[in-house]
Amino acid sequence: MPKSRPPLAIEVLDLLNLARLTMGMADIQPLLWLFEHRGRLILGSLLSIPYWRGGLPIFAYTQVSEDVRGACYVAYTGIEREEVILTRSTDSSRYAYGPIIEVESPPEPFIEALSTRQPLRPKPIPARVRGLSSLLRALVTLSNEVASPPIWHYEAGARKHILGLLTPLYDYYDADALPVFLYVEVEDRPGPFIRYLALDGEEIVEYSSNMSTPKYLYGRVVTVKQMPFLKSSANQLSVYR
Repeated sequence: MPKSRPPLAIEVLDLLNLARLTMGMADIQPLLWLFEHRGRLILGSLLSIPYWRGGLPIFAYTQVSEDVRGACYVAYTGIEREEVILTRSTDSSRYAYGPIIEVESPPEPFIEALSTRQPLRPKPIPARVRGLSSLLRALVTLSNEVASPPIWHYEAGARKHILGLLTPLYDYYDADALPVFLYVEVEDRPGPFIRYLALDGEEIVEYSSNMSTPKYLYGRVVTVKQMPFLKSSANQLSVYR
């Protein structure tokens, strides 16, 4: 049997951010893995994005309380009011549901990813954009009715927040996709969503607490504890070398 390679481990801020990442789009039901690791109770989900040759598997996770053990599903909605709850049933059409699978022996690649925390190599190509409008225009080209990539958010310092979008450019020489990380720096902490509309010669780009107005394109902002695509230092944000 070939040796399995670990995914890239990304720790998100909390359960709400994990739900926004994994259940923020229609018709997508994630599998949520629950297990203990080094004294912490971990809840996470595996996703994949096009990246250089093949796909980049990401294990997005967060530490949770013992209350999660009593639940069968994580229920999430971003309509009208964003909400995440733990439940044992799926009887309300208001929510999207992610089944919780508690495992005594987690898949070895998950454990290796959490234990080693190897930096991502090779890195995506960085490209700083001028303002949120450019970032949201790129999101338009990557989105459809059922799928949209997240906007990754990292607090790099006092009044310094990084918002980034991993953008695959397909069929680049012998690569399946050339990954470009488009990012912008903003001073204020972003909301959970960024909504965008281009109409009558004007652009509307603004933070939102929910996804209730259908005419907008919504970018899901997912806050992470470490930014795997860029390297932070005391005074600036730079690319891993």
